[in-house]
Amino acid sequence: MKKTKQFSTLSIAAAFIGTIVGAGFATGQEVLQFFSFYGMKGFIGIVVSAILFSYFGILIMFISKERHADSHLELVRFTFGKRLGVVMDWFITISFLGVLVVMAAGSGAVAEEQLGLPPFIGSIAVILLSFLTVSTGVKNVIRVIGLVVPFLLCAVIGVALFSLMTDPLTASKIALLESIEAPSQTSWPFSAILYVSYNIILAVAILSPLGVEANSRKNLLLGGILGGLGLGIGILAIDLAVISGVPEILPFQVPMVYLASKFSPLFALVFGLILILEIYTTAVSILYGFAARMAYGNRQRILWAGLASLAAVIAAQYGFSKIISTVYPLMGFFGFVFLGGLLWTHLKDHLSGVFHIQKK
Repeated sequence: MKKTKQFSTLSIAAAFIGTIVGAGFATGQEVLQFFSFYGMKGFIGIVVSAILFSYFGILIMFISKERHADSHLELVRFTFGKRLGVVMDWFITISFLGVLVVMAAGSGAVAEEQLGLPPFIGSIAVILLSFLTVSTGVKNVIRVIGLVVPFLLCAVIGVALFSLMTDPLTASKIALLESIEAPSQTSWPFSAILYVSYNIILAVAILSPLGVEANSRKNLLLGGILGGLGLGIGILAIDLAVISGVPEILPFQVPMVYLASKFSPLFALVFGLILILEIYTTAVSILYGFAARMAYGNRQRILWAGLASLAAVIAAQYGFSKIISTVYPLMGFFGFVFLGGLLWTHLKDHLSGVFHIQKK
């Protein structure tokens, strides 16, 4: 029998959070597009998103544990059946590649706006480091993510507090955001669910193998709850910071770095470096998910990881904000199908008494 590792509640939560808080989340660009543009209603959307993150994160880890799903392949086959499962499998796999492009573009944007370097340099640095990490296996991937997440959340909350103290929220700022048409969504409930739907697809890359590796259902449950709560707190902090910086932040691809620069150039530099590390953790998890699905052995995994890395660096030159507004909403629509399948599987198995949450 395969030996499993006792991951702590905190390490599970950190891996969950770290997969999602990458290029779009921590830069402020995602939160701006999916929540801030809805003003007061965006706050309700954040609460809804946090709850859904916890629920579906736990569900993925539990089903993966039941099915011994080392990658998302077995998960989607169990959830959707063989025929539809093939479609969802390839969509998720291709989505991993698309998000890797977003990570490469995000690191390029930070390198350009904060460090004054060509975007190409930032993209190459993060993707190359991700490739080297993925080559060492999933346990090192989870370990790296867990180390970086606390620094990122502390930095995000610090920027938010400073922004609110120096430039408080006002009704006029919220009204200004509400008057601007959101680039990708039509209503705040749809936006909140769409945000969860595509991010959960990203999280599958690390949640499936994590569910298999961990040997405690209690830790998976608590880790999922804590992960959703941490994501909700992080999104709220960024949302408050972004709103406080309106209208100055609107032209920037990386609003949070601009807000950090108002505190001091040194803090902005530190935040930029932490942000690049967080982009790196998401790139690592996504690249691992893609390579694990495509490969049938360690050598093939390294080969596929290398090919995906090269493609991501080249495609990233299209531009960060353009890629987010194009790739993520498209993923979100298909993500609705994925969430629906997970929900139906849970309800069906719960009613039949086959699948139930319990301590093992």
